[in-house]
Amino acid sequence: MISGKKIALTTDGWTSLATEAYVTVTAHFIDDDWELKDVILKTAEAQKSHTAENVAECISNILGEYNVSRESVLSITTDNAANYINAVERHLQAVNVPCMAHTINLAVRKGLAVRAIETPISRLKATALHFNKSTTDSYLLESKQKLLGLKPAKLINDCATRWNSTYDMVCRAAEQQAPVAAVIMEKKLGHLELTTREWTLMEQVRAVLKPFKVATEALSTDRFPTASAVLPLKYVLLSNLQPSTSDPAALNEMKTKIKTDLYNRYSRDKDAFKLLNTASYLDPRFHRLIHLERDQRQEVREKIKAEISQLPVFAERAAMATGITRHEKTALSAMGDLFGDVYRQGADASGGASGLDIGAVLEQEMLIYESETPLPTDSNPLSWWKTSQSRYPHLAELARRYLSIPGTSVRAERVFSTAGIIVNKKRSALDSENVDRLVFLANNLRD
Repeated sequence: MISGKKIALTTDGWTSLATEAYVTVTAHFIDDDWELKDVILKTAEAQKSHTAENVAECISNILGEYNVSRESVLSITTDNAANYINAVERHLQAVNVPCMAHTINLAVRKGLAVRAIETPISRLKATALHFNKSTTDSYLLESKQKLLGLKPAKLINDCATRWNSTYDMVCRAAEQQAPVAAVIMEKKLGHLELTTREWTLMEQVRAVLKPFKVATEALSTDRFPTASAVLPLKYVLLSNLQPSTSDPAALNEMKTKIKTDLYNRYSRDKDAFKLLNTASYLDPRFHRLIHLERDQRQEVREKIKAEISQLPVFAERAAMATGITRHEKTALSAMGDLFGDVYRQGADASGGASGLDIGAVLEQEMLIYESETPLPTDSNPLSWWKTSQSRYPHLAELARRYLSIPGTSVRAERVFSTAGIIVNKKRSALDSENVDRLVFLANNLRD
């Protein structure tokens, strides 16, 4: 299924209840019908320490089982763990794509560390923890909710490793502010109470975090292209973080911290930056690359042209053009000898040399593609390519490759959710090979 194809990978590590360490690798590609496909290659036990060298060896062994060469791997998407980044970049010599969902989470955590924001956040966490532990107060909260005509709902607690959990916690706390305040007053739990000023700040924090919640959810799919949206999303998120004179100092400080951290991600000297921009160009939603400067857009174009020139289909068409030319020269050799180059003078300057200049054909194809009206961002670019590939045959070849790249490591992490169900307390003694087989079947036969 994947041997001989250009594929993208995701990988991550996981430890079972039996304290056995595993490394999972997933492969992603676009089939002939322009549908995004993914398969779990293997969930291999990692008996050695998770150093970059050992992780790279594990991934390399998995690829070897499927006869996949390193040259066939477009990229490997990982979280921001240093050992996985080094394994991909230094040892496997592949392009590492940092998981955008993890990146967003890390940047947001930096902003939430502002003291004036961290204090009420901590109090909301303490409140959620109290009601989740106290059965009596939990029932009392439910009665207050019903009395106020609200649907009973438990408070959500924040978890540093769970994406958007702070946003979800603040939203739920704001919804349940009245019944929670009633219980706090009745039970004299003043240490959990937020001031009016702090509630106002929390509402403002929620508004700032909402675009990050939307972005994370949009990228957490394995059915549609996501890598092509990473840098455009980064551009939009940064534009939403402009400080305002009408905002309190704490909120502006939070925005600045998030903006600084996010801006420094996906730096321009990394191969991932070039790869992600190529994916964006090949996505008809973002192909105008407005997040880049003019010279950077041109660099992307030149990279794409150079890469297309190396495609087998490009070489075949060039050879066909040369073959036709030779045939015509042979058939009309007498006419050729008579006229010589009289009517060919200045042909190169006018751009009409022979009508068989494959480079000119490619340039024209790219220009027409660039003039296309961008698709709405909620459209599926693969559906567009399915109907447009005949008009842009060279670009379609690259699009089929680059749009398969995952922008997050969500797929690998979902494998561990399945693995956690399989390797439960009653089955914690499962042999690692059986764990691999069960995880493989549970994920690859899910459709």
